[in-house]
Amino acid sequence: MDYAIREIAPQVWRVDIAGMVRIIRYRPDSATFSPWDISTAEGRRVWSATSLASAFRWIEARTGYPVEALLADSLLEQAAAHPAPQTPEVADNLPGHEEPETWPVVSRIHP
Repeated sequence: MDYAIREIAPQVWRVDIAGMVRIIRYRPDSATFSPWDISTAEGRRVWSATSLASAFRWIEARTGYPVEALLADSLLEQAAAHPAPQTPEVADNLPGHEEPETWPVVSRIHP
């Protein structure tokens, strides 16, 4: 199967399946319940969705291809190509970290 799914800009996805290209774009300034636009490669809007997942499901329903599964594969490939940075040190090992037992006691006075 010929497909490609990638994020081409923040909150803009390009879905290319079997020669059909759809662009999913988030419109943050939109006063609507469907801020995700699905458009053709030429920019003609074909649908609006309430969420990114809903937009992918709409494409899946129109193409017959499992777009959500393809998205997961694509994200795993991207993660393998660009591994995440190492996790930071545990807070207990950082200088200036205090255990809860050493915190000052604060009492409340109820009238």
